[in-house]
Amino acid sequence: MKLDERSKKVLKAVILSYIKTALPIGSRSITERFDFGVGPATIRNIMADLEEGGFLTHPHTSAGRIPTEKGYRFYVDSLFEEETFLENQGQIRLEAEKLVQREDASLLLQDTSRLLSDLTHYMAIVTAPKIGSARIQHIEFIRLRANCIMAITVSEAGFVQNKFFDMSKDISQKSLNDISDYLNNFYQGMTLQGIREKLKTQIEKIEDLYDHLQTEALEFTKHAMGELVGADAGELYADGTTHIFDLPDFSDLKMMKGLLEAVKEKKAMIQLLDKYIGSEGVQVFIGSENRFLGNHGCSLVVSQYKRGDRILGALGVIGPTRMDYSRVIPLVDSAAKQVSRLLEDLS
Repeated sequence: MKLDERSKKVLKAVILSYIKTALPIGSRSITERFDFGVGPATIRNIMADLEEGGFLTHPHTSAGRIPTEKGYRFYVDSLFEEETFLENQGQIRLEAEKLVQREDASLLLQDTSRLLSDLTHYMAIVTAPKIGSARIQHIEFIRLRANCIMAITVSEAGFVQNKFFDMSKDISQKSLNDISDYLNNFYQGMTLQGIREKLKTQIEKIEDLYDHLQTEALEFTKHAMGELVGADAGELYADGTTHIFDLPDFSDLKMMKGLLEAVKEKKAMIQLLDKYIGSEGVQVFIGSENRFLGNHGCSLVVSQYKRGDRILGALGVIGPTRMDYSRVIPLVDSAAKQVSRLLEDLS
């Protein structure tokens, strides 16, 4: 169904009114809030046509109407069609610039999650780069007790991660220091996966060249790389779960319980954002457009952040389909760009 200009304006008016009130919108309230130069009867006919076209629906016996996913999609697409939509958001950019440089990049991502949640009153989620695919600046192994090791890895982007794992044989702190020095001298700038693969093919050569590293130590290094890569499920920072449960959209206890269980699934949430890494710019998924959240009446606005040309992770906002898209989209966009700038400046 192709919409004429007046129908587009009426649809937008219904959506904006519903976003603000969370109540079904009638033709009279539209004529009171917006000047279309026609009476309620004409608006009512246009709304009936929009309902027939699948853009609006009416709940139960209510005389008012609410937007459908198709209606929201039309509205969001029309926002992106405005060439200056993302550029003309000075105040929102200023809000994103509340993010400041942090010595530990992980703290920057925590700040980002909190800020997005506080500014939108929805749930914010941010994924950290997986250490297994990050380029390593420094690695250190520490013996905590017999057979128990802590690995500290620092990526070139400034992310610090600690991992603990057990070994079948004990190894001294001196040997661990030798291994750390060796890796930092010869494998700096490689990924853990890359180090692991190279160790597999060069372990005999390593043993010949560095006889002070015992066979046990070499085997430990290969095992440690496998442990670190295998345990790397990724890190997730999330804030604002309570915000979305305060919204009238989630007053239904069954829906609330389902959504709560969904957002508690850390691994699924990381996979959800990882799916969109590589997609340029802000992506918006409304209701059932996203299988993971669609059954819970939610939408996702997501973007990626980088360091230089290298994509590191994603950040986004989860809220009801009745989301204030005109504010959330530029805010997510600005936050992703600000995080990228700060990471670029992080030495």
